[in-house]
Amino acid sequence: MIDNKYLEKITDYIEKTLTKKDKIEFESYMNKDSEFKKIVNDIELNTSALKKLDDIEGPSDFVVKLNQRIDEYENSGLFNQISSKISNLFLKSDTLTLLSGASLIIILSFSFFKFSNSSVNQQIVDMNDFNDSSMAINDSDSLNIEDPVLLLGNDK
Repeated sequence: MIDNKYLEKITDYIEKTLTKKDKIEFESYMNKDSEFKKIVNDIELNTSALKKLDDIEGPSDFVVKLNQRIDEYENSGLFNQISSKISNLFLKSDTLTLLSGASLIIILSFSFFKFSNSSVNQQIVDMNDFNDSSMAINDSDSLNIEDPVLLLGNDK
């Protein structure tokens, strides 16, 4: 595992701002740990590549326009539209609207309750109960057997 003490010093090493003592200690650790050396080399390559890039100037009103677009996005979101419609529903004094909204909430909550508990109420079939009329019984007497043969899946 790489020591955090040296991870914090990578930038200082690349920018050559370490003291002689720290530089010797850093290079000693780097030569002992090949994974750390790869990380330092990658960061050096990235730093040198970034320094070679040209500076780009954006328009002077870039931040203002960006903030305006962010505000427009936040105000036109689907969530805001839905929440405003729901709040308008309950702010109106129309009792019919309030009752229909309450009815809808009650219906949805009971439906959710019914579907969430439907798996709990399933009955378990007792395989030892042979008097159930839903089972198929082979009662042909071609074999002249007194007891009927029950057809239960692949079991014979």
